[in-house]
This record gives sequence, C-alpha cells and structure tokens, in this order.
Amino acid sequence: MRYVSDLFTNPVGRKSIAEDREVYKKLLKPDSLCFDVGANIGAKSLSMLGAGCRVVAFEPQPNCALEIESRCKPYASRLTLCKKALGREPGNLVLHSDEIHHNYASFHNDWEGDLKVEIPVEVITLDEAIRIYGKPDYLKIDVEGWEFEVLSGLSHSIPIVSFEYHLADRELQATRNCIDHLSKLSGNGLELNVAEAETSRFLYDNWLPEAEFWKVFPENFYDRPGYTYGDIWVRAL
Repeated sequence: MRYVSDLFTNPVGRKSIAEDREVYKKLLKPDSLCFDVGANIGAKSLSMLGAGCRVVAFEPQPNCALEIESRCKPYASRLTLCKKALGREPGNLVLHSDEIHHNYASFHNDWEGDLKVEIPVEVITLDEAIRIYGKPDYLKIDVEGWEFEVLSGLSHSIPIVSFEYHLADRELQATRNCIDHLSKLSGNGLELNVAEAETSRFLYDNWLPEAEFWKVFPENFYDRPGYTYGDIWVRAL
C-alpha cells in the first residue's frame, strides 16, 4: 500500500507531503477542522493530519478509500473517512474512472482521457456535511472539473478554501463561478493566491484582493510554466 511506499520508496511523494504540511502549519491552528474533498489516495489528508489538524476525507472510490485508511493509519483518531461525493444537491451520480489506475476519476466522462469505468456513488451537499461534521476551518477541493458543483451546495462562508483550476475554457468559467460564489458568501470580500500545479507553493508573497486577482488571472498564466493548472486559494475577509 502507499503508506509503505511513502516511508521507504517514494522520496518525491514524501517531500511533497512534508512541504504541504508546513504550509498547513502556517495557515491553520492545531486541531483545526479540514475537509479534504476529492481526497483520492490521501496525500493532502496526510499533510493536514501531520500539521495537527482534524480531517474529514471525502472519497467515494473504494480502492482510494482503502489507500487513505492505510496511509493515514497513524492519525486514525483525527481522521473521518466519508465514502461519498459532494455536489449541488443530494442524490446519486456515476463517477467515470480510468480503468488502469482506478484513482483518476471525474463526473465528466470526457475529462482528459478515455474514462471507461463507471462507479455509482452517493452524493451529499457541503451544507449537509457541515451539519454532520461541523464547519471546517479549511476546505480543499480537487474533483477534476466538478469544483463549482461542490461549492454550489454550500451556503456558509469558510475561512480558507482551495480548489483546483484549469486554463481550458469550460474550467475557467467554473473557476469564475467558484470565486463569485465564495465572494457572495463572504460578504466582506476575498483575498486570493495561486499555487503551482501539484504543490502548495504560493506564487504571491502577499495575497491579492479580488479586484487585483482578476487583473492577472487568467491572462498572466497561459505562458507561465507549471501553471496551466493548479490551485486557487481563497481567504474570506
């Protein structure tokens, strides 16, 4: 399992987990509650737990859920695993997965490849998750193009949110929708930053007010190596 790989054979993965852990330590207080939406095989959950946080990991893929349990076993007392997806309304959906790795999946059947495996999953909203588990201090979303659907089920302002963006046209509109929705929930405005793909390294030393962010995004990112996709971080003011 990946837990053994993390310990002995995956120095790149260990470095990434360690770097993420240090970012979380700077942004979050010990015992903060984090939602890891699209937890996949648990790398981000492991970093959050290592930073002293409590984590609810949302991952509907059964094989990925097993990986999370294995990797995060040393922190089991602070981990809750929810084997459901999140969306704008409760119900059931079909998750489309890669038939080789089975840890690459999207609710879009045309998401960056031929996703042939169909996995029926139960869906709840973020509001329902908050009712069950409490309001998180940090919400991380990485759901392969489904980010706005997840945030559409949220009616609470959350202090810190990060979600994956892509520079393709369809995904850029979803990114705009995500930020607009979070701005409305905040009421007092937002400040934003951008992290390079697959890292938690912030591009800007000082977080940008929303108006300043839109002056540079997405135009300044098309030709920037490492930023064709990544994570947008949002703090409510």
